[in-house]
Amino acid sequence: MKVLALAFPGFTFIDLAGPMQAFMMLPGFSSQIVWHSKGIVDSDAGVSVQATEDFGSCWKDPDILFVPGNSIHLFKQLQDDRTIDFIADVGSRAKWITSVCNGSLLLGAAGLLKGYKAASYWYTREHLSLFGAIPTDARYVIDRNRATGGGMTAGIDFGLAMVGQLAGEPVGRVAELAFEYAPQPPFGTGRPELADPATLAKTTEIVKQIMPVQELEGVRARRSTMGSSRGRPSVAALPIKVSSSFIRARRRVSNASWLVPQTVSTRNSLAFSSNS
Repeated sequence: MKVLALAFPGFTFIDLAGPMQAFMMLPGFSSQIVWHSKGIVDSDAGVSVQATEDFGSCWKDPDILFVPGNSIHLFKQLQDDRTIDFIADVGSRAKWITSVCNGSLLLGAAGLLKGYKAASYWYTREHLSLFGAIPTDARYVIDRNRATGGGMTAGIDFGLAMVGQLAGEPVGRVAELAFEYAPQPPFGTGRPELADPATLAKTTEIVKQIMPVQELEGVRARRSTMGSSRGRPSVAALPIKVSSSFIRARRRVSNASWLVPQTVSTRNSLAFSSNS
């Protein structure tokens, strides 16, 4: 089972770590972590991963293509057509196209979710419809060969569900017990409909600053104008256009440092290396 996972600078670490921990329980598991270039890629949590492959050297037809999410750094990738074209290209051949959190926005921008039910982070979920997806508020959703998880911790639900989907329910049950997965949230505020008004208002204020959803209409328009990535020459280096809204959001991010750390230590480097 070949798993190709994208790791962009600033990705949310748990979005990648949770699903990969589950995927490794699949029979015949092998993995590649990919970015523009091979080497260390910093996450948002002070832990780095090793991109074992670049866009040119990685698998072109993985069994699973996986994309994590983030806040401001995910929105930066939505301005990077090289990354989106790469996702579209590999996604055209991957057996499964998957994501966690608002990584589904990148799948949507790549044209891979049109007509599919999809999950995302609660604040960005409804915006999936801009890309032709059908937003779903489930912890995870599997629609044909598209599998998407909700925000952050939903990656574990998503990963275990994928193990059951691909290896059978008995294997999924064993994996869930091996994970000792029986969450007991300490505060009970983990979804907007469960949170008290003050907590919801404060959290919404924070994520609004670091997730510039007003940029998504522009992303949709740009990608629609460009047409199918199959008609584009390649995923060679393209200029990255960073919007003024993105810059303003990055300046405000200090007010939400618990979601986007200002400095990233590479001392705790965790190398998810290929075992292909």
